[in-house]
Amino acid sequence: MAQTFALQSLLDVATSETDSAAASLGKLNHHVQLQEQKLALLLKYRTDYLDRFRRAVENGLDGAGLRNFNEFMERLEHAVHQQQAVVDEARQHADRGRHHWQLKRRKSNAFDTLSQRFTATAQRREANREQKAQDDFASRIACRKPAMGQ
Repeated sequence: MAQTFALQSLLDVATSETDSAAASLGKLNHHVQLQEQKLALLLKYRTDYLDRFRRAVENGLDGAGLRNFNEFMERLEHAVHQQQAVVDEARQHADRGRHHWQLKRRKSNAFDTLSQRFTATAQRREANREQKAQDDFASRIACRKPAMGQ
């Protein structure tokens, strides 16, 4: 008689939750990458703008141009700081998602280990039952042979 693993439904739920947490973590990691790309773009733009400013200074920049540059750089720096905060928050969310996934994976692995032990125990019991049945059969045959020879 084949027994079923009593906690199979919990194993299935834990596996499903682990898969869901992994998918969520993938989305969070993708979001981090997108936000980091935006930050990198802003930083590149700032570097390019500083290079243009240096060239403009070499060619002679008037006061209005300097004032415009300073105002724009303030706005750009503000945007960089805001984007850095967005990146930091996205990383924190991803870290929490990673922790959540690890917890779900540990739980799933624990149920999987119990399932494997259950299966191994059931297989050993079945093998022992089969061996006992074979031994009993062989014993009965051995007991009948002398009776046949008489």
